[in-house]
Amino acid sequence: MTISFSGLASGLDTSSWVEALVSVKQEKVTALETELKGLQTVKTTLNDTRSAFTALRSAIEKLTDAKFGGTFDLFGKNTATSSNTDLFTATATSDAARQNYDITIQQLATYTKANSKEAASAVADDETSLKNLGISAGTLTTYVNGQKHTVNIEADDTVGDLKAQLAGFGIKAEIDDKGVLNLSAQNEGDTINIGSTTDSSNLTSLIGLTQQEDGSYASTNSLYKASVASKLTDADSGFKEQITKGTFTIGDATFTIDDKTTLSSLISEINSNEDAQAYAYWDDATGKLSITSKKEGASYINIEAGTSNFTDVMGFTTSEWDAEGNVTSSKMYTEAQELGKNAMFTVNGTSMVSTSNTVTSDVSRIQGVTLTLKKASTEEDGTSTLKIEQDTSQLKDAVNEFITAYNDMIAKVDEVTASGADLNGETSLTSLKNTLRNYTTSSNTSNGGIYKLLSDIGITTAAADGNNLSADTNELKLDEEKFLKALEENPESVKSILAGENGVLTMMENAVEQSLKATVGYFDVKTSTLDSDISNMEKKITKQQTSVDNYKSQLEDKFYKMELAISQMQQNYSSFLQ
Repeated sequence: MTISFSGLASGLDTSSWVEALVSVKQEKVTALETELKGLQTVKTTLNDTRSAFTALRSAIEKLTDAKFGGTFDLFGKNTATSSNTDLFTATATSDAARQNYDITIQQLATYTKANSKEAASAVADDETSLKNLGISAGTLTTYVNGQKHTVNIEADDTVGDLKAQLAGFGIKAEIDDKGVLNLSAQNEGDTINIGSTTDSSNLTSLIGLTQQEDGSYASTNSLYKASVASKLTDADSGFKEQITKGTFTIGDATFTIDDKTTLSSLISEINSNEDAQAYAYWDDATGKLSITSKKEGASYINIEAGTSNFTDVMGFTTSEWDAEGNVTSSKMYTEAQELGKNAMFTVNGTSMVSTSNTVTSDVSRIQGVTLTLKKASTEEDGTSTLKIEQDTSQLKDAVNEFITAYNDMIAKVDEVTASGADLNGETSLTSLKNTLRNYTTSSNTSNGGIYKLLSDIGITTAAADGNNLSADTNELKLDEEKFLKALEENPESVKSILAGENGVLTMMENAVEQSLKATVGYFDVKTSTLDSDISNMEKKITKQQTSVDNYKSQLEDKFYKMELAISQMQQNYSSFLQ
């Protein structure tokens, strides 16, 4: 690095001379940098314009993808409308015929329910915990001949403890063989009353304690020993018969009971198993297990005994086992199951039967339609109508999306190719825009439909007139009423002019696709040219800047040597004078 000391010998401001001389050459670098920024701006503008064409292509494809059929075909989509949605609703695929159907519903399908043939739980006794019966700790108020007494129920109290407290106040408590709790006066002639608004225990409400005609009280709900918390195989589980370890089957699912299985965990396992095809529920009030089918219709729930006697104890089966614990014979109590009903309905007067309230086309014979039955028809309802028609909402939205994307594209191209704009003079881009615009107004006689112009189906440009001379005649608009009418009168012709083989949007899509094509499309070719120009410009700037830097170094070196020479001459002159 050269260190210069401007004019130390000559007294001249050589540093300023260097900067002035260098700045002249630096102007060339600045000019090149300005050109580089211009190229980069053009590339950004080109990318923005490409985005407008990409958005247009996506909007067009929503309509032209009809050629792939199925869910891609917006022209083929249908809607199913019920005249009475309280009775039924429906959905329709593109396979459905567009017509009306008369529907009446005689009955809905219901679920089969299996209940324990009789109470599976043993009746509560003096050793039964009140907590296991669901009775909470707190107070219970009793009156004997009007004299108030308060029973204090603790968390760990048993039925025996409750009896003892009541007996101390002159009230006799007994549980009969059906699990009903009976309360009566110990002394003949005494009057008892049970319960107060100040009670904090739920005993009276939980068991439904009700006063009888003779003045005694009886529970509406029976008291049973077993609860959902019971471990099934424990000797004191509370069931009438001890349940053994092993397996059993509900539906197509096999379940295993071990020494840790509780009634609650087993019910959860049944309810979460899809193969069981059923829900289980334990009813504390009846001491019974109920199993409800997940499928509607008049079909039995498959319940089979295995190596456990669980289904026998619950009253669903009766079985015999050998000494090794294997089932030698087993029968299901069909009378323990209340069969569900099949749905009954009519379509155009023809009677139909379905095992489910969700009726598919193979049952109703209405191709492409699924009915959901919700309520049986009444005389007031009469006959309801199912109407299958073209789904115009998605189609209309897609056309509006295309029009928006098209208008955005036209506006963008006009903006970027205007005089003085970044892409002014890009004839390929202008030509592409004009081609697309011509498609929107030219007559298409090769599509085979009755509609030949987009304006025939409500897609038009604004028209300038005496009142609106500034109207944008390039901008497309949609007359929704005219469009929907054209769809109603001739949907195939609408599809043909838009997305047919020679349809307007099909031709547009091909033109746009060519411009966006990788490597050879207009945008990639133009981008490649700009990238090359930018790269060359960056190299030119680097080279020119290096030249300027070298020029500056040379000037500084020359002036430095001049100062040294002057300094040397001054020293020699001083010596001569001496």
